[in-house]
Amino acid sequence: MPRESQLPPEWRCLEGVVSYVQQVSDVEYSANCPSCGGEQHPTGEWPDRCRLFVDGDHPRLWCRRCNLVAYPDQFGDDSWTRPDPAQIQHWRKEQKQREEARRRSAERALENLRDNRVWERYHEALGTVGRDYWLRRGIPEFWQDWWQLGWRDRWNLRTDDGWHTTPSASIPLFDTASEVLDIKHRLVDPAPSRGKYRYELGGQGNPPFLADREKQVAGDVIAVEGEIKAMVVAVTLDDPGAVILGMPGLTPGEKTLTALAEAEHITLVTDPGSRKQTWELVKQLGRERCSVLIPPLKIDDGVLQAGMNGRELRALLRTALPTGGKVA
Repeated sequence: MPRESQLPPEWRCLEGVVSYVQQVSDVEYSANCPSCGGEQHPTGEWPDRCRLFVDGDHPRLWCRRCNLVAYPDQFGDDSWTRPDPAQIQHWRKEQKQREEARRRSAERALENLRDNRVWERYHEALGTVGRDYWLRRGIPEFWQDWWQLGWRDRWNLRTDDGWHTTPSASIPLFDTASEVLDIKHRLVDPAPSRGKYRYELGGQGNPPFLADREKQVAGDVIAVEGEIKAMVVAVTLDDPGAVILGMPGLTPGEKTLTALAEAEHITLVTDPGSRKQTWELVKQLGRERCSVLIPPLKIDDGVLQAGMNGRELRALLRTALPTGGKVA
């Protein structure tokens, strides 16, 4: 996990208000947002939606998600003056140019990923070691090929003690037009406190996993916390009519919320102990269209360790509780 930086003097007024502070450059810091929040992602990545600028005599804050623009005096520090309207207009123009450059860079990275068909190279590299890993995770070889799961021999992580190297198991993430959006890697031997997941590109909004990308995400949808758990559910049910989606955690982001926009009913399958986070997600999705299943075991452990079969899993899913009130 990255180390948290100290807030710069201009923004000490945010002590206790924001966290996950990182220094991006000499004049820019990132953090979660004092307005719309932001928590550490299950991949280990820290939120960087809010940018704190300290160049010049007028510190300012801007959130890329909720578009908040704020100044230190709004948080109790009157020692810094606000810029005049002309300065604000100039800064907004510069920021728009930076964001446009960031967007173009992300588009080029995605285009390169697609042109080089990187996920296919990882799938070809599965070999015995990679296929055995996926088998142990409950994914038979037919499904490994169907989802084009893959293997990368070396993923280098910088840690406080130097470099840590681990293999990774890759999951290509597609949309319903079969266009790849990113590749998620499950690190086989993650470094302590650095998280188990990484994205090939990053900065692409962490798209969900679609068990059948030829189906529209509509009607009755089973949304499972975690891509691999969603795979195990799909394999176990073996139901061609089921629409199953794997969420990248319980704060999944806009791409997952957008993917679920046309679902009429969503059965959320989340991990034990996730009641509070699950309820927050239900409120985002709309409680009138959600049911929740929080089993005593993680759903893949129920299959792999407790031996739950397809019939038993279907029966368990039918016990999901409607959330017209709140999550039980």
